[in-house]
Amino acid sequence: MYIKDLHLKNFRNYKVQHIQFQQGINLLIGSNGQGKTNIIEAINYLLTGKSYRIKQEDELILWEENSFYLNGIFNVVDRDINLESYYEPRKKVMKINQLSCKKLSDYVGTINAVFFSPDDLNIIKKGPQERRRFLDHLISQLRPAHIPLLNSYLRIIKQKNILLKSEKNYNLLKSQIQVWNEQLIELGLKIIKNRWDFTDRLNEYCSPIFNQIFSPEYNMDLIYLTTGKSLEEALENFPDYIFKKMAQEIERKAVLVGPHRDDVQIIFNNKEAKLFASQGQQRALVLCLKLAEMEIILNEKGEYPILLLDDVLSELDSYRRQYLMNYIRSSQKQTIITMTDLEEELITCDTPIFEVNKGRIRRKD
Repeated sequence: MYIKDLHLKNFRNYKVQHIQFQQGINLLIGSNGQGKTNIIEAINYLLTGKSYRIKQEDELILWEENSFYLNGIFNVVDRDINLESYYEPRKKVMKINQLSCKKLSDYVGTINAVFFSPDDLNIIKKGPQERRRFLDHLISQLRPAHIPLLNSYLRIIKQKNILLKSEKNYNLLKSQIQVWNEQLIELGLKIIKNRWDFTDRLNEYCSPIFNQIFSPEYNMDLIYLTTGKSLEEALENFPDYIFKKMAQEIERKAVLVGPHRDDVQIIFNNKEAKLFASQGQQRALVLCLKLAEMEIILNEKGEYPILLLDDVLSELDSYRRQYLMNYIRSSQKQTIITMTDLEEELITCDTPIFEVNKGRIRRKD
């Protein structure tokens, strides 16, 4: 799968811009702050219906404008698909082939992409939320029903937290919490199963990639941390954990157990990567995760997803950088790469080079 045409209107620092991409490698070259990453963000927004950089979509609108519009023509299995996204405050429209989608889950997964930037180091360095987000994003691309499942679960968590903070009558509070808990158990069991299954799949695909970019004496493992050491144990224990934590939740006025507090532990050489891997090793581990994501999507869809690399090559050491470039060139993977300086090793006679300057893009002859 690949993107053929991208049209932006009033998005970030672009007034009106049209870009025609090719299969294979496409290079976006320009100084920092010129709008390279905004192109990557626009493609990602078209595919997912949200920005990976900000929560307030109003910030995506060009200064002094009141809406933005994105349109992309993508090719999947030799068939063109037209994705559109229009946004103005309090109004959002997503379309597939001119047909509006009522739910985000009807839209996400139509076209797949894997996005990789220096900020993805946070998957390892920061807290559980970053690792849950990475895992949920992968699941949602291939199992769009995971999106409403998560949204419903988080709405119930919010309502339960409000109840814990506001209700003063202990007996009434206890009975109302039980109602919310029944819903949390039903949804939480499904989320735990989805995440456990995809953690197993990531382990399966990470292993051969890891072996190629690390010395043989090292090892890597992903462990989904939830209410049990096996999927069966976790599913069996979760309802009991909810019940046992009720008194403590009432005392602390917060929801203390559930998938919203789970984690994915990344193990490097039998130790937690967050604490014991060097920054270079952590970058290489993230590379493993991203390439495993590529292979999982290929296995499900029969085509590689689009690979979006935002200023990431300069962050890798020479060996892993060369490994990534060999991986990109090994088959028909459309890859869109942003960088500040043009590097000859990336260029072939048919590599399109786009110069980005102050919200304007010109293809270099």
